[in-house]
Amino acid sequence: MIISKLALTLTEDDINSGLAAAFAKMAETQGEALKKVKDPKVALKDGTLIFKCKASMGFLPVPVEAQIRLSPAQDGTALDITLAKVSLAMMGGDAIAGQLMGQLATAVAGKPGLSVAGNTLTVALRTLADLRGIVLGGRLNDIAIVNGTLALDFS
Repeated sequence: MIISKLALTLTEDDINSGLAAAFAKMAETQGEALKKVKDPKVALKDGTLIFKCKASMGFLPVPVEAQIRLSPAQDGTALDITLAKVSLAMMGGDAIAGQLMGQLATAVAGKPGLSVAGNTLTVALRTLADLRGIVLGGRLNDIAIVNGTLALDFS
């Protein structure tokens, strides 16, 4: 498959359906860790992707919320996914975000097309597409999050 031009708009419902399916599939192979994550949902507001879930820590579920910014990077050949804010129950701030990004950096170390710097995960689009047999012939020009939709412009 070769993709040279693509205008894609996803709604919150589209993303949440895919998220539920992905968590169900991952639970088959990574069972115990993912069983602690309940009700994962995405909201799209004011240029920000907001991920919410409840995490089982002890006997009470704890609300978790992460605010994420998406932007084209490296002249459109990559996608930057920046953890702008994270809160765990009533706690939040840079310490929790730093810990999460440190764990993510360890998890993606040596993986092709993925790197972490500070609070940003950079995804090399062509590298990841190649792993799926997809040839990308264009660049990611824009990502917009408006009124409950995520729109990608790739050409």
